[in-house]
Amino acid sequence: MLASSIFDYLKNKKSILKVEKNSNPFKFSYKHNKFSLCLKNIGFAYRTNLDEYRVQIGEKFREQLKSYHLQGYWALILGYHKKSNTYVAWDNKLLFSSKAKNRSLYTRSSICDRTAESGFEHYRYKDNLIKEETVSINFKGKHLGLYLDQIKTLNIHEYKSFINFYRNLDIRN
Repeated sequence: MLASSIFDYLKNKKSILKVEKNSNPFKFSYKHNKFSLCLKNIGFAYRTNLDEYRVQIGEKFREQLKSYHLQGYWALILGYHKKSNTYVAWDNKLLFSSKAKNRSLYTRSSICDRTAESGFEHYRYKDNLIKEETVSINFKGKHLGLYLDQIKTLNIHEYKSFINFYRNLDIRN
């Protein structure tokens, strides 16, 4: 159900969508660009901060995404926050730059809730494994196309790039 709804957002656009592999991790083409997608539910991170939530990507998914990436499919990691009905995207370098077998990617529940109102938000943090700052991008499903249109040409997971993208963003809920 979750996967079919994410692809429904792209089908509603006047662009060509072709789903090549219909199981997680997915493979698809959109606007003549190839993507692989790992889609996970966002859950509580079981840390002291009650607002901290995460997805966990296991070694099997990481290896499949890396294989697809080497075949020319841009690897995407999306989490679904059920309470707010919003999505979070993380930079794929968080999967490929770490040697950890399982990878946790973080967000905040409050930011997901705020995204339900605004349409687009972000969470800026320093990743402890790669020791770099990154930005997770939060959006309503209907804005997935905007994210996909940007990700291959502008790394909006870098804070400066995200701010420039966000300033020029014209979305209406």
